[in-house]
Amino acid sequence: MELDAENPKDEYLRVRPEISIIVPVYHVEKYLRKTIDSILRQTFSDFELILVNDGGNEEETAICKEYARKDSRIVYIYQTNQGLSAARNSGLAISRGNWIMFVDSDDWVREDFCEKALESVRSTGADMGVFDLEHVCGDNVNGIKECSNLAEGVYDGKTALEERIRGNIKVYSCNKIYRASLWKNMNFPTGEIWEDDAIIHEIIDKCKTVAVIHDVLYYQRNRDGSITADAFKDGSYTYWLYEQRRKRWKYLEEHHPEMRIIDARNLVVAILQYARRTLISGDTKGLLEARNWSKRARIPMQQVARYYRTRFFLFLHCSMLFALTEYALYWSKSRLFRAGQIGEP
Repeated sequence: MELDAENPKDEYLRVRPEISIIVPVYHVEKYLRKTIDSILRQTFSDFELILVNDGGNEEETAICKEYARKDSRIVYIYQTNQGLSAARNSGLAISRGNWIMFVDSDDWVREDFCEKALESVRSTGADMGVFDLEHVCGDNVNGIKECSNLAEGVYDGKTALEERIRGNIKVYSCNKIYRASLWKNMNFPTGEIWEDDAIIHEIIDKCKTVAVIHDVLYYQRNRDGSITADAFKDGSYTYWLYEQRRKRWKYLEEHHPEMRIIDARNLVVAILQYARRTLISGDTKGLLEARNWSKRARIPMQQVARYYRTRFFLFLHCSMLFALTEYALYWSKSRLFRAGQIGEP
C-alpha cells in the first residue's frame, strides 16, 4: 500500500499489526531486495513493513512499489531526502504495531528475527528486547558477532541504563524490539550521525524491564560508502561522538547525576579524540570550544584511567604540552597504521 505519510488511508488506520518494521531507503538499490526478502520470509507473519523512500533513485522507487503491490503488509511512503533519522521518524509517525523494530536497507535479518525477538518480551513482560547481531562483509554470514556483555535474562530499567553506559548493551537501534509506547513523543535527531547513540539511553530509561537474549538475529553489512564508513574516512566521527556524548552527559546530569561517574571515561575519551582531530586539522575554534565546555562539565575522574586523566589535564591546563603529546601519539600511531599493525589513528 502506498501512503501519504501525513494523510494515511482510513482502511490502513483500522488495522493494527503486532509489529511495525521500519526500513529507510536511500541509495541502496544493490542490496534492497535482499533486505526486503529476508523480512518477508519471517516465520512470524503479523507485521507491517514500512518502506520509507528518503528521496531515493528511480530503481529504488520501482523496487519499493513492486513489493508494495505484491504484499499487503508492505506500506510504502516517499519523502524528499532528509536523512536516516528523518526517514525513521516518518516511519514511526505512521506505525501501528504494538512493537517497533528497525532494519537498515543494506542489512538483512534471520528468518526468525521477529519470532525470537517478540518471544523474548512476551514471555518476560519486558518493554524492550535486546539480541545479538553480526557484522558481515558481502553476503556471507561469517562475520564478527557483537553481543551484549550480559547473561541472558531480564534487567530492571536502571540496571539496563547503567549497562548501556558501560557499553554492555550495544548502542544499535536495529538489534532491539521496542514496546511502541516507548517512542511516544520521541524522535531520532535529524541532521546528525550516530543518531542511535543520541537517543537509545533515553528509550532504555523509559523501560521498566529489558530482556536480553543471545541469538544472532540481525546481519549488519559493513561497506564502503555507508554513512558510518564515510565518517571514519573523513574524521567527522570524532565530532559526532563528542556531540552525542555531551548530550548524554547533559541527560544524566538532569535525570541520573549518580551515573555520571560511570560515563566519565566515555566522555573523556570522546573529548580527547575530538581535541586531537581539531588540533591536527587546525580547527582552533573547535578546540577552544571543547576546552571551555570541558572545564564547565564537572567530570568526576575517579574511575578514569591515569593515561586519560593525564592527557585530559594537559588538554585543560597545558595547551602547548598537550599539543606536543598529541602530535607525538598521532605520528606514532600513523606509522603503525601504515605498517598494518593497528587501525586508523
